Amino acid sequence: MKISCLKVGGRTIKTVVAVFLCLMTGIIRKSDTAFYAAIAAVLCVQRTSNDSFREAFNREAATVIGGIWGMLVLLFERNVWCIPYEAIQYLFLSVLLIPIINFSVLIKREKGTFLMCVVFLCITVTHGNDESPLSFGIARILDTTIGIVIALITNQFPIHHILTKGERVLRGFRHNGTF
Repeated sequence: MKISCLKVGGRTIKTVVAVFLCLMTGIIRKSDTAFYAAIAAVLCVQRTSNDSFREAFNREAATVIGGIWGMLVLLFERNVWCIPYEAIQYLFLSVLLIPIINFSVLIKREKGTFLMCVVFLCITVTHGNDESPLSFGIARILDTTIGIVIALITNQFPIHHILTKGERVLRGFRHNGTF
């Protein structure tokens, strides 16, 4: 079995292209959250288009659900009950993972449970004190959607045919002594 640590396959190239396009889209949109689009792209570029669509659907559903939960909690904290102590706020947010996890089971989206929790915590813990945390929540969901769309489009290109043809050309050069 020949092992080459420098071999770059089609999925790797597609992932690199998708991440680059996500980050460039962030520049065009003047978004400081394009990182989340890039993460979504890395997760959604899969071996097959069907696998990519499945991962994309799970990722989008989990992001939207976790984002909505996070934004609702921030609205509650800002308008109904402002938790005065950070330790109590963290306890409150940790306990709120229970209904999020149960909700994912209820809607039969167990594969997205961890993403729902991550998005929820990202919005409530790291951006809860922002001037406009709801704007961050919406931007977070939008960036994930952009990353998913870019990944799905990128994954449709038959890069393996291009790579195979390129490998044949290189082998021809090596065989003829030209390379």
